Amino acid sequence: MAALDNAALCAAMWRAHGLGVESVNGCVACSGTPPRFYPNVVTVDPKIDPQVQMRSIAERTARASEAFFVKDSYRALALDSLGFEPLFDARWIHRAAGLAAGAMRLTWRPVTDAEELGAWEAAWSGSADEPQLFLPAFLAKPGITMLAGRADSAIVAGCIITTTGAVAGLSNVFGDALEAISAATMTFSGRDLVGYENGDALAAALEAGFETVGDLVVWKRP
Repeated sequence: MAALDNAALCAAMWRAHGLGVESVNGCVACSGTPPRFYPNVVTVDPKIDPQVQMRSIAERTARASEAFFVKDSYRALALDSLGFEPLFDARWIHRAAGLAAGAMRLTWRPVTDAEELGAWEAAWSGSADEPQLFLPAFLAKPGITMLAGRADSAIVAGCIITTTGAVAGLSNVFGDALEAISAATMTFSGRDLVGYENGDALAAALEAGFETVGDLVVWKRP
């Protein structure tokens, strides 16, 4: 469910930028050039023969004029044979519903309008100079909640929650990760939390009660 939920997040972002979404051979793919930080293709079905998926990806990369990114959700593809390089690897994580939320010092509530959305993105990116990534059309998508943690009136922490089936997917965490996890737990108390992390962010997630449930790798072809 973690991989499917994350693919739904990617699809929501693609659609918010006016791009089409295609499903073929156990992959979800963007029909055009995806926004920065988002992949061209996400694998979503571990039962599909990896060779079939690789042929499909090879056909897409042959038509691409820019860098091409693949989220290999099950770490099953030997994409180095197609000229890809690993960009990063990570672990899928899961936190069972019913685990207690930790203490919070910030005030957490959902982002509700374009002004708050701009402030959230500036806090997330650390810069107000980049082209806007999170558009109002993304915030308006069903199943998307953007939480903001405020100290006084300033946004200093946040995360995105996507709801797919019985789970809530946690992503784009910034600021105090433990508080973000607690806020997500309280906001979606009846759902398991899922997502992926690596490095220090993975350590924080494990401290907050997540467990690892699988591996993924994001590949880049220059």
